[in-house]
Amino acid sequence: MIDFAIRRKTAISMFFLGLSLLGYISYRYLPVELLPSVELPFLIIQVNGARDSDPFQLEREAIIPLEGAVGTLEGIDKVQSYADERGGAIFVYYTTEVDLKYAYLKLQEKVNEVRRTLPEDYFAMVQKVDTEQLSNMFMNLQVRGEGGVDRVRHLVDTKITPDLEAIDGIASVQV
Repeated sequence: MIDFAIRRKTAISMFFLGLSLLGYISYRYLPVELLPSVELPFLIIQVNGARDSDPFQLEREAIIPLEGAVGTLEGIDKVQSYADERGGAIFVYYTTEVDLKYAYLKLQEKVNEVRRTLPEDYFAMVQKVDTEQLSNMFMNLQVRGEGGVDRVRHLVDTKITPDLEAIDGIASVQV
């Protein structure tokens, strides 16, 4: 093998030149992303009330029933939750073997079952953490106010959204 490399210097040089050229071409076509697309092994159940409420009441009336229902699903590693005056969240961590698309559907079904038994003041929604959206999102605002959801939504649509869209460099505003 060494004798071949010594006798065929031109062939070996061309081989390594070709290999270097392939490496350079591959490097040029390699995509570079600020935050690569990663599927994180957890889902979030966001629990919100129609108005600010007592965190202990939120936990007792909404979070504990949801945690109990979620605990019956397969492939769950651990479940963590928190509650404050503005709402709460349940973090459902899965084992690495679980197909998250299937787990998302099963979790959504389970939350929909429990949602019917929750008081009318509470709303539960399953969210998947999407790293592609995180790389594009700069700011997230939560607006609350007196007068109900329709009034606050109208205020956001007519006052806040146009002001944010008028700022130079803002690509889009989603409500």
